[in-house]
Amino acid sequence: MKVPKIPEWISTLSLNQAVQSTVDGEVQILSVAPSVHLIQFRNCTILIPIKVKVRLGNWTVKKLSFLLKAQHGNDFQARVMNQLKMFLREQQVYHNILPKFEQLYSEVGKNISFGPRAFKLDHNIGVQYILLEDLKALGYKNVERQGGFNIKCLKQVLQKLAQFHAASVVYVEKHGEFPKLLANGVYTKSNRSVLNELNDPDPFLSQLRRLRIGDHFHKRFVEKEQDLVDRILEMHAIDPEKFNVLNHCDCWVNNVMFKFDDEDQVEDTALLDFQLVKYGSPANDLYYTILSSAEKDIKLTQFDSMVQYYFYHLLDSLKVLNCQRPLPQLQDIRDALNRNGLAAYVVVTRVLPIAMMNQFEDEVNERYASKMKCAMFTSRKYIQAMKDILPWMEERCLLN
Repeated sequence: MKVPKIPEWISTLSLNQAVQSTVDGEVQILSVAPSVHLIQFRNCTILIPIKVKVRLGNWTVKKLSFLLKAQHGNDFQARVMNQLKMFLREQQVYHNILPKFEQLYSEVGKNISFGPRAFKLDHNIGVQYILLEDLKALGYKNVERQGGFNIKCLKQVLQKLAQFHAASVVYVEKHGEFPKLLANGVYTKSNRSVLNELNDPDPFLSQLRRLRIGDHFHKRFVEKEQDLVDRILEMHAIDPEKFNVLNHCDCWVNNVMFKFDDEDQVEDTALLDFQLVKYGSPANDLYYTILSSAEKDIKLTQFDSMVQYYFYHLLDSLKVLNCQRPLPQLQDIRDALNRNGLAAYVVVTRVLPIAMMNQFEDEVNERYASKMKCAMFTSRKYIQAMKDILPWMEERCLLN
């Protein structure tokens, strides 16, 4: 495997603004130390923990931790991120949207946060970036990826999504529509060519024929895949007559961190990676989160009860925030799930196989794309899951 080169701009990092907004009163920065040995190189991003030592006004020394997520490389994934404006979208969410969402709750006496705080570097480093507080240093952690969310964690995630969705509804009432970059997400006609590249159907369809139940679905799915991207674009067209929210659109097990107390109860839940947010039906987030990341024993058997759990907290949050529009009914959410069966199909054929891979290739690898395509659909866990999921989807008419 080719070892990525450490970017030169790491040595020029300056965090005065971030430190000043974190520490009250007079402060002197003693050192800024990127943890080079802990750098993670992902497909097209680099994650750098940064340790900062400061001296406070009373001469005590304090250590602060930040996490810098920045763009690197010129490969296919980097091109995709630029085309889809993923960093720009995430910057807007962290700096402009989440603080306003949290302020809505603060105004009614609720202290609710949705993710890590975001800061700005003192100088332009020449690449797109997001500078965040380091949640790991604050005691947050991910759950085991392949296992997924147990019922306790899944409820916390759905409650957080409900609060996020409710805030987005009231945000529109108070501030007007979201900017097009956030409202449309990546699902625009101008992105059709990239979306076609990302949704190559051949690996999935080839593996489907090998499943015991595959013949029953293969011909139908071949037809479905021929115009899949066009149908996805149609599905994501915003219908102002329906109940709409700002969807996270990438809320799976890797993008949620939890803080547990001494008795292993969840104290707080934080959402990460807001690069794909989009305004539309909450069915998108419900399918994405539950079908991609719930434990296998509850993914299908508890699906309806988890939708009800989400709806209870959605309604509660809308009331807390004094929402002025007519409140949705549970049947509205169920109808949205029925209308957006294609969203479920995309999750189980594109996201679920990655979540269930035995070896998750996080780091940069020249053969990354080909290895992923070969391995993601042949996982024993994924094959077994599809034997349960496809009949479940067919019974609910989600494959029509």
